[in-house]
Amino acid sequence: MEGLLAQYQEEFKRTASFRPFEQIRSILPQLKGHFLLSMVSGADRSIVKHIVDDFFPGIFDAVISGDDVSKGKPEPEPFLKAAHMLEVNPTDCVVVENATKGVEAAKRAGMYCVAVPTYVSPDKLERADKIFDNHGELAQYLLSLK
Repeated sequence: MEGLLAQYQEEFKRTASFRPFEQIRSILPQLKGHFLLSMVSGADRSIVKHIVDDFFPGIFDAVISGDDVSKGKPEPEPFLKAAHMLEVNPTDCVVVENATKGVEAAKRAGMYCVAVPTYVSPDKLERADKIFDNHGELAQYLLSLK
């Protein structure tokens, strides 16, 4: 089974066409100058590490993968673990999400959640505190928090 998992992870890395949203990627260094940043993903640790190392080196102060928690999204554990690692109160966090389970997890963790409907319709993200139409609007909002 372990060999199969390693093979899957290697194949995912080889074939995945992951590309970060450029408007967000470009503002992360600016935000890092003012805030602690974390990435919380349900993906396997090796996949998350690959993405962080390739696209966001030195950006995130904490990285949580699906392998780092016993209960993933929509449970609040991944976000609470990130807040704990950053040594911040969950109520002082702003979560950026694009998935229903992520919004649910953030709200259950007691965090402020903003969302962009990149893969789901906006009504699926209705529990978010604020929903943006696109990444440009989100980027402007995040930069206004500095």
